[in-house]
Amino acid sequence: MVDMQKPFTEKVRRVLTSVNKDGKSFVMADNEPSDVLILNGCRMVRLWQTDDVPTTVPAKSDVTEPGLGRIPQQFNGTRFYTAELPPGIKIPLHKGDTVDYIAVIKGQLTLGLETTELLLKPGDSVVQTGNMHAWENRGALSCLIMVCVVGATRTA
Repeated sequence: MVDMQKPFTEKVRRVLTSVNKDGKSFVMADNEPSDVLILNGCRMVRLWQTDDVPTTVPAKSDVTEPGLGRIPQQFNGTRFYTAELPPGIKIPLHKGDTVDYIAVIKGQLTLGLETTELLLKPGDSVVQTGNMHAWENRGALSCLIMVCVVGATRTA
């Protein structure tokens, strides 16, 4: 059972760079992003998003104002975020029309598929391609993952 009274522990720093009016690279933002969503007992912090692939560069503004980063069922862009999954969390089988790049930064997490389970530890990564999957943190500590979600077209 997840203790919803226990505070989340991981601080997230995001450095956003771009090009200024003189054509020189600079730091546009260096902060803890404010677009935070608590979903299924997990804290998700949106670091960046694009609406299309390919996108345009350099960035003209910071796209991480609160409320803009929810991951829709179908989209053509990207979403980049961290997720902190507290001990005891269970996220049931689900899938999306996306390719998901996931890296475990801290803690451990069990990836459940329809045919097997895998224990993931820091340094492990997963590439999911629109398949059913579930997550469970069976450890004693929170698990921190980095995730990049890329919109895709389902063919089967």
